Order: sequence, then C-alpha cells, then structure tokens
Amino acid sequence: MRHSRYLRRLAAVLLALIPLSGALAQQAPTVVTISVLKGPSGIGAAWMMSEPPAIPNAELRFATAASADLVTAKLVSGEIQGGVLPLNVAAKLFNAGVPIKALAVVGDGMVKFLTNDPSIRRLADLKGREVSIAGQKATPDYLFRFLAGKAGLEAGKDYTPIYSLAYPEIAAQLAAGKLACAVLPEPFATQAMMLGKAIASPFDLDKLWTEATGLPSYPMSLFVVSGKLAGARPDIVQAIASSYRASIEKTLADPAATAKLAESLDLGMKAAVAQVAIPKSNYVYRPAVEARTGIEATLSLFLAEDPQSVGGKLPGADFYGR
Repeated sequence: MRHSRYLRRLAAVLLALIPLSGALAQQAPTVVTISVLKGPSGIGAAWMMSEPPAIPNAELRFATAASADLVTAKLVSGEIQGGVLPLNVAAKLFNAGVPIKALAVVGDGMVKFLTNDPSIRRLADLKGREVSIAGQKATPDYLFRFLAGKAGLEAGKDYTPIYSLAYPEIAAQLAAGKLACAVLPEPFATQAMMLGKAIASPFDLDKLWTEATGLPSYPMSLFVVSGKLAGARPDIVQAIASSYRASIEKTLADPAATAKLAESLDLGMKAAVAQVAIPKSNYVYRPAVEARTGIEATLSLFLAEDPQSVGGKLPGADFYGR
C-alpha cells in the first residue's frame, strides 16, 4: 500500500511539472548568428554589431569571416543564419537548393577604372592594352567585359585582362607605376589613389552602366538569411533588418566614427583608409524585393559569360524575402 501511494504521489508531482517544463522550454531564447565579412562589405554592419537590437526571446550573435566561401559553408551547415554574400554567390546557392532568402542589397556599384597614363581618356583607348582586373568571374570582371563590349572591345582580342594579382597588390603596383590600367572596387580604388597621386579615373563605369541599361546602379552585395529562420521567426528577421538599415544610415552619416569602430571590431580595415572610402563605397539598404530589376540585370551579365556562376538561371520570386 505504501509503495502504491508513493507511486501515485510521484506521478502527481511529475504531471504537475510537465506544464512547467513546457513553459521553460518556450522561454529558451532562439540563438541567431549573423556572419560579418572582414573588409569593406562588413563596415556597414559595424554599428549593428556594437549596438545589437534587443529581440524578445532571442539572442543575436555575430561572427566575422575572412571570405564569402566561409559564409557560404556556414550557411549550408546551419552554423549561421545570415550573412552578406556577393550577388552571384547568393543566387548560385539558392539555385543549388539551399533555402535562403535575399533580404536586401547592402552594397551598390562601386567599381572604378584607374590608370596612371594620361593618354587614356575613354574605353576605346584601351585597345591593345593590358588591364589588371580585381577578381576573375566576379562582378568587376563581368561588368567591365560588358561595358568594354559596348565600346567595341572584346576581352582577349582587343585588350588583355590580367587576373594574377590580389586587390591590394593591384592598388600598390598601380601606385608604383608597375601597372598602367586596373579595374578595382572600393575601398581598394581609394587606397590606390591615396598611394599614387598620378592615378586618375578618366571615365565613370557607373555612369556608363546607367547609359547602357537605364538602371541607376548595379547591386554587388546581398544580405541573406536562412529560409528556416524567416519562416519560423519573422520578428527576428525584421528586427535584424531594421538594425542593419540603421547601421548603414549611421555609417554614411558619420564616416569618421564608423571607421574607428570598424578598426576596433577588427573588420579588416585601418580607420584612416575606411574613413576616406566610406563615402565612395555605395553602402545602401534596399529591400531585395524592390531591387529585383537591378539584381536580375546584374545577374544577367554572369549568365551571359558563365551560366554556372549563378547556378544556370535567374532565381525565382521565392528568392526574395520581405
């Protein structure tokens, strides 16, 4: 009898604890990790990192990454739930079946043609020349091929693209006079011009793009989140989106303070260079669904040159988050 009463009491206690355990489980915060790329792409997120939003029942963490490849791998594995990727990389990942949502364009066109040769004044003057280009099969490469083609120049025939140097090396060698022509994104273009006073940008690639396409700019960087997070906790996604937008607005409003903050967060740039580069780096926060026309126009450059660089097709409507 005593044993029976003990079991009944134990069962009653356990039943009483079930609602409590459920409540405790519901209170466990959702941990969300956002990857921030070291270098120019990460600077726009500096204020969000230093002043993360308070989100009910959620904990927001940040992890820096040295390359887009690392961000991609961690998104695939589920180690992170969001990050910034080059436009074509995000499209390729989505087309490969990885459930991500493009939330916003956070970096618009910021590619420049630079030269230390005053005889070069227009694209047509590059016939027979070598041009060092930052990143084979990346946006600067395909953008320049497209615009050079509009001027009647074919890569490999009318001019020779060179891909053997990394971005900082191109800037240094251009400044030293070892290279005559280069295509560089910001902030490396600014670095080159700070190092070499004879370096100029005789024609504006962004303006040429607008003349050729009718579009105001071309997106380069996308902020993406996991589809799982977007479906399960849209409140978290919206809070991060609002925080990121505010971070970019503060970055543009106060380049000096942002540059110091970025250096303190070890985002891969010295404050002196970042301060000069920020106003030229085209940081934006434009919801991807609103930027779809520009996104597809830019991805079409990749499709024309190398379909596999975007996964063989333009991503569908479900690529674009809200």
